Amino acid sequence: MRYFIKIFCFSLFISFISESAYSQNTNRKLIKADMSFDNEEYYIAAELYKKAYKKTKNRALKAEIIFKQAECYRKSLNYKRAESYYKRAIKAKYPDVIVYLHYADVLRIQGDYDEAIKQYKIFIKLNPTDVRGEMGLRSCEFARQWLSSPTRYKVVLMPLVNSRFDDYSPSYGTSDYNQLYFTSSRESLVHTDIDERTGENFTDIYVTKLGKKQKWSAPVPLPEPINTSSHEATSFLNDRGTSMYFTKCEVEKNKITYCTINVSTRKGKLWGDPNPLQIKVDSNVTIGHPTVQENKDNFLLIFSSDMDGGYGGKDLWMSKKEKRNGWSKPINMGPAINTPGDEVFPFLHSDGDLYFASSGHVGMGGLDIFKAVADENGTYTSVTNMKYPINSSSDDFGIIIEKSGERGYLTSNRNGGKGGDDIYQFELPPLEFKLNGILTDSKTGSILTGITVQLINTDGIKSNLVTDNTGRYTADLQPLSSYEIVVMNEGYLKKTAFVTTENTHHNKTFIVDLSVDPIKKEIILPRIEYDFAKWDLRKQSISDLDLLVLTLKDNPNITIELRSHTDFRGSEKQNNSLSQKRAEVCVQYLIDNGIESDRLVAVGMGESDPYIIENKDGRFKVGDVLSQSYIKKIRFKKNKEKAHQYNRRTTFKVLSEDYKKLEVEIEKKQEIKGPKLKIQSKKTRTTDEDTSERK
Repeated sequence: MRYFIKIFCFSLFISFISESAYSQNTNRKLIKADMSFDNEEYYIAAELYKKAYKKTKNRALKAEIIFKQAECYRKSLNYKRAESYYKRAIKAKYPDVIVYLHYADVLRIQGDYDEAIKQYKIFIKLNPTDVRGEMGLRSCEFARQWLSSPTRYKVVLMPLVNSRFDDYSPSYGTSDYNQLYFTSSRESLVHTDIDERTGENFTDIYVTKLGKKQKWSAPVPLPEPINTSSHEATSFLNDRGTSMYFTKCEVEKNKITYCTINVSTRKGKLWGDPNPLQIKVDSNVTIGHPTVQENKDNFLLIFSSDMDGGYGGKDLWMSKKEKRNGWSKPINMGPAINTPGDEVFPFLHSDGDLYFASSGHVGMGGLDIFKAVADENGTYTSVTNMKYPINSSSDDFGIIIEKSGERGYLTSNRNGGKGGDDIYQFELPPLEFKLNGILTDSKTGSILTGITVQLINTDGIKSNLVTDNTGRYTADLQPLSSYEIVVMNEGYLKKTAFVTTENTHHNKTFIVDLSVDPIKKEIILPRIEYDFAKWDLRKQSISDLDLLVLTLKDNPNITIELRSHTDFRGSEKQNNSLSQKRAEVCVQYLIDNGIESDRLVAVGMGESDPYIIENKDGRFKVGDVLSQSYIKKIRFKKNKEKAHQYNRRTTFKVLSEDYKKLEVEIEKKQEIKGPKLKIQSKKTRTTDEDTSERK
C-alpha cells in the first residue's frame, strides 16, 4: 500500500511539472504571436496562434486563440477564413460579444446580408449601447436596396493593367488622362522582400500609358529614386504632371516603422529625389494617401492619419502650404467626414468635391467610396454613399474622377478581379430620355395619322413631330428640361400636355398618349353624375370640370352648351327645374375658374333625353335606350339604380368657334356691370325652390 501511494505521489509530481512546462511553452508562443499581431504581421501571427492552440487544453484559452486567429484573417483581408474562425469562436463560447460584431462584418463584406443581419441583431441585443451594431444593420438594409436599384455607372475591370497581386490607388499622370500611375505589390526587380503583414512584396509605383488604339501599355515601375526597398504607394500628380506626391513607408528588418508623404519634381523625363513634406506633426506619426489642390495663392493638402485628436481609426486631415516645403499644422476634417472607423484614400476633385473611402459610414461592406460636398464656407457637411456598382460588399477605395465627372478609375477587391485589389474603370453614360405616344380621336377611338404634334421646350425651341401610320409620335428629350406638347389640328380642339426630365436620374421613356376632342360634336369626358334629387357637385365631377376648364382655356374661341339630365322619377316640372340647376351649378363653377360667362349656355333637359348605352355594362348592351319603359322592366333593384344614375348626368357640346374675347370685353365695359350668365331651358323654367319636392 505504501509503495502504491509513493508511486501515485511521484506521478502527480511529474504530471504537475509536465503541465507547468507545457503551460509555459504555450504562453511563450502566445506572447510571440501577440507581438507579431501588434506589429501587424498577421500572416506570422496566425501561424503562431495555430501552434499555441495545439499546445493548450484550456478551453477558455482555446476560445481566445481561435478569436485571435479570426482577427488575423480579417485584418489580412482573408474574409472567408475569418468567417470560419469567428463561427468557431462563438461555438467555443468566446466571452467578448465583439465576436458577433466582427462575424457580422465579415459576412457583410462577403455579401451575405441575411446572415449578417442576424448576427448584428444578436450583438445589438447583447450590447445595445454600441452604435456599430445599428450601423451594420442599417448598412445591410441599404446595401440590399442599392443592389436592387443600381446607379447608371458602368464599372469594368482593366485586365491589361492588373496582376494577380494587389494593384490599387490610381492617379492621373497628365491633364489629358492618357497616363495612369498606380501602386502594385507585383514582383519587382528593385527588391524581393516580403511584407509580413500582407504576405506579398513591398509595393512600388508603376505607370501605364494609353496608346493610339486606346489600349493601355504594360505597366512599368518607376526607377530610383522614386521606388526603393521601402513601400512606395498612393501617388497624386498635379495637372502638368511635374510634381508627384506619394506615400513612403520606411522599413527596418522587413518591418514598417512609419510612413511619410514625399514630393518629387520631374525635369524632362526624370524624377528628382523625393523630399518628405515638412508637416507639423509629432515624430514617427504615420501619414499618407495625399491629394493636393494647387492654386497660385493656396496649396491645400488632404491626407489620412491615425494621429491623436481624431475620431478613432484613421481620419482625414488637411494642411496648407506656408512656404517652400513647409506646411501648417493639420486640422481634422470633422465629424461629418470622420468616424470611429477608417477614412482613407481621399481625392479632391477640381470642382471642390471630396471623394474618400470609409469603413465607418453606412456602406455595403468593407471600405465604401463616399462623396462630400462643401457648403458656401468651404466646410464639408454633406456626405453620400456612391452606391452600387461603384461600391460593392468588398473593399472599394482609391477613386479618381476626370473633370467632366463622368469617367474615372477606382480600386476594388470584389469578385471577378484578377487577384487581390484590382483597378477598375467606370463611366457614367449620358442619360437617355424618349417621348412616345399615340394620338387618337376621343369620340371614335381611332388613331390619327399624319397629324403634327408640336414639342416646345423650356428654352422656347419648337420641333414638329408627325404621327406615323400607327398614330405614334416619338422624340428624344434632353436632361433637366421641361416640355409642352401641343396638338392643333383642323376639326379638333387644341390639346396640351406637359412632361419634364428634371429630377429624373435614370434612363426613361415617357409615354404620353393623347386623345383629342372633335369640334362641334359632343365632347367625350367622364360623365358628371349626381345623387338622386340633388345638384351638388361630387368630388369626381369637380375633377372633370377642371379638365373642361383647361380645354376652354386652350381653345379661347369656342362657346359650349352644358346639357343636364334627370331620371324619370318625379314630375316633369320638378325634373326640368332640377336639371336646370344642375346645368347652372356647372356653369357657375366654370365662371369661378376664369371662363367667360358669355361662352357658356346652360340647358336643363329634364327627363326628356334618356341615356343611350355606348359600352357594354353588365346587362346593358350597346345601343340600349334607358327610357322609362325600359327601366321599369329591369328586375333587380341594383340594375335599376344603375340605369337611373346613367340618366342623371351633364354633357357638353361645342356651339361655335367664333367667340371674340376683345369684343366681349368692350361690351362688358359699355353695358354690363356684373357677370353675364346665359341660361336657356328646353322646357319652361321653374322658380320652385322647395327642394323637398325635387327628384
